[in-house]
Amino acid sequence: LALSGVAIAGTLAGFGPFARPTYDESLVLLQAFTGVTAVMTLVLAAAVAERREAEERLRRLAVSDPLTGLSNYRQLVHALEAEIKRSSRTDRPFAVVLMDLDGLKTINDRFGHLVGSLALRRVAETLLGSCRGIDTAARFGGDEFALVLPETGDAAAWHVARRIAERVARDGEQPVISVSVGVAVHPRDGASLEGLLNAADRSLYDTKAQQRHRAQAS
Repeated sequence: LALSGVAIAGTLAGFGPFARPTYDESLVLLQAFTGVTAVMTLVLAAAVAERREAEERLRRLAVSDPLTGLSNYRQLVHALEAEIKRSSRTDRPFAVVLMDLDGLKTINDRFGHLVGSLALRRVAETLLGSCRGIDTAARFGGDEFALVLPETGDAAAWHVARRIAERVARDGEQPVISVSVGVAVHPRDGASLEGLLNAADRSLYDTKAQQRHRAQAS
């Protein structure tokens, strides 16, 4: 665009590569040049936009789980580390919810791995639909999911976890699936990342044990 401006000014002044004996000849050459320049500008802008989109796709791939679209383990660790720092600085709690898709192996064996993958996606969709903008929903690995809840204490975290479990069980899809949940709160249950995840994992398995006990009693 700058070159076009220089070319126009030069031609009007009677010098430059587009200056010709007659005004019409100069105008034809100048119009051709500015047309080519405009096209090149659009092509360059499109190339820059395409590169930015590609870079953004790569960035999303680096921090997301390819099957579910949730944050991956790396992004989960990043979110937890940031929340631990914030919580330690502000003396405000945050919670971690771990969720386990019950019986994934049975689903895979009975219905096939495609249905098992779809079951994981169903849990992920419910998680995303239950999150606030400040929360982080992640695939923890295998059949486990994690939810980081800033500014959230024990009672509120359990409320969120149970609400998600109810929504998963009643999503209207087949086969019917369920999740077990566990909760840990920083700093009460663990001050470090490892301690917090271990506490949430113990809570998750306590929940599973209680569910087995209720099933046996009935």
